[in-house]
Amino acid sequence: MIRTLYNKKSGRSYQTDPHQQTAYEHLYANPRAALFLGMSLSKTVIALSYLYDMHYREAAITKTLVVAPDKVARITWPDELETWAHLEGTRYSVIAGTAAQRVKALNADAEIYIIGVDNLAWLIDRYITKKNGKYTGELPYDCIVLDELSLFKSRDSQRFKKLRWAVKTIDYRIGMTGTPSPNGYVDLWAQMVLIDDGERLGDTFGKFVDKYFTTRGNGMIVYEYIPRPGAPKVIAHKLQDIALTMQTRDFIELPALHTEDIELMFTPFDREVYDTLEEQYVLDFIGDEASVTVKTAADLTNKLLQISSGAIYEDGEGTGRPWHEVNTVKIDALRTLLDKYPDENFIVVYQFRHEIDRIRAAFPEARELRKGKATVEDFRDWNAGKIRLLLIHPAGAGHGLNLQFGGRRMVWFSTTWNLEHYQQTVARLLRRGALREIYVYRLIVKGTRDGKVCKRLASKETNQTFLMNEIKELRNKYRHG
Repeated sequence: MIRTLYNKKSGRSYQTDPHQQTAYEHLYANPRAALFLGMSLSKTVIALSYLYDMHYREAAITKTLVVAPDKVARITWPDELETWAHLEGTRYSVIAGTAAQRVKALNADAEIYIIGVDNLAWLIDRYITKKNGKYTGELPYDCIVLDELSLFKSRDSQRFKKLRWAVKTIDYRIGMTGTPSPNGYVDLWAQMVLIDDGERLGDTFGKFVDKYFTTRGNGMIVYEYIPRPGAPKVIAHKLQDIALTMQTRDFIELPALHTEDIELMFTPFDREVYDTLEEQYVLDFIGDEASVTVKTAADLTNKLLQISSGAIYEDGEGTGRPWHEVNTVKIDALRTLLDKYPDENFIVVYQFRHEIDRIRAAFPEARELRKGKATVEDFRDWNAGKIRLLLIHPAGAGHGLNLQFGGRRMVWFSTTWNLEHYQQTVARLLRRGALREIYVYRLIVKGTRDGKVCKRLASKETNQTFLMNEIKELRNKYRHG
């Protein structure tokens, strides 16, 4: 990797950071590699520098497929390619839009093809077919980059099932994520099998589980995979040669992050509504024939979290069905924050669609981060300071977008169970280029499921940090020992 990077947009030169060189060398030494790099450690420019050299200097790779979260594929990767002078001349094609537009981009003359993960199955189906249980065909790429490898952590997802067979003919494979085990070590198997075909953690999930876990469940239904004593260390040892781990604050200086849990209280009436559903599994709406009925424990938790947020959907399917506002506790708390900092912009993170309607009704200036081409306009307006209140969902905006220039305050209206979504979303503000301290507020209603979500997030973060540190220590040991 070159020692000096020139940013064409800012007109400034930057010296390559030592961690960037280390990551580049790891890719160069391992045709199949994982980069478990924290947010803001320049994964994209590292990977592009490697691809540029492998395409144009080494001539070892002819066509690369980059798979990324949809917004990252359409915005971040093209932006990086257009930003850095040493990538000048790279021919790339973004596969997005209508089916006709995607086909045109797929047939474009380029070395690097970039596609959003939601279109991956469509692409694979164009080249590979399954008949009588057998696959025929192959992808026309000799390198694949999975940006946010953890998007493939579910072995039951269609994207994983299709890609597992499709990558078998691809020699060069790169997986990148800052959150390799957001729900525990069990997440690692599906991700790593896409990189090494099961060489390190086993070629079947069953073998992996039998070796490293015990289970808690009911018959064939598994509620939890519990690592056997010593298993985390053994798993880290298996991965230390192929995976490079780096945590952000070890390598770059970031502004301080202040996380504040704002504890809220229900009124006696609001508490009665919550307790009624929790205890009786049924909630009737006064003056309406509608009601809410809980069928499972998971359904109960979801509906109780909705009540904590201030509204609940009627029984039925989908988010378009009617909902009922049951309290304004979090709306009032958000108004207090906005009044306290009248000259600052806020990102508000939501979980339920009804939260958007209620926040917009209370704060007409709020804008939801839109999909498709409109994302670029919202992204630029936010960073230009033109949006007072930006509403984002962690699953849609949690990866890759640089939002650190438009504001420094984030409010979690409802907190997610998903550690990956949580960390990645916070990292939209807490990243290189942010000049002021970052403030994250989590709205927690006392005595509700809100508190349990935060405790579970903390537990997951502890496990993931252990994995990252263990792999790092093992790599240092074997490199210097």
